[in-house]
Amino acid sequence: MRDKINAALLVGLAVIAVSCNPSKKYEEEEKSIIADYVADNNITVTPDKHGLYYIELVPGSGEYIETSDSVGVHYKLMFLDGNEIDSNLAPTVPFRFRVGSYVIDGWSIGLTYMQLGTKAKLLIPSRLGYGSSGYSVYDPLYGYRTIIPGYSPLLFEIEVVELIKARK
Repeated sequence: MRDKINAALLVGLAVIAVSCNPSKKYEEEEKSIIADYVADNNITVTPDKHGLYYIELVPGSGEYIETSDSVGVHYKLMFLDGNEIDSNLAPTVPFRFRVGSYVIDGWSIGLTYMQLGTKAKLLIPSRLGYGSSGYSVYDPLYGYRTIIPGYSPLLFEIEVVELIKARK
């Protein structure tokens, strides 16, 4: 009898644990924030299969960027409320990297829609950005400081200024 009671309690606790999943709440909030931003800004493009919104501002030319190509970009990163988080627009040297490594998935996906000279906005859901944990930096004086909270959708404005195709 005691084993049956213990088993029933374990099943009950498991049901409670699954139904009290706080990540669902944050995911729903994020979806609402993105939907409001899209509506408020009259964005007419639909998200791709990953949930990324690609909004082209200036078309580029030449070959499309592929995974493993090297690019140099100027970018601005903002929260959807317009607050700027980061930018490399002032430096004369672009941010250089190989597509598919070192950057968030939203960039690796979004860049494949771009060509040299393209300027576009990428509306990136958190699952393609910094996820549920967000992004923090260590400050020796104050410890860890959160820059991007978990479940934060992000808006990047990116301009491709360099493209070196990968050798095949």
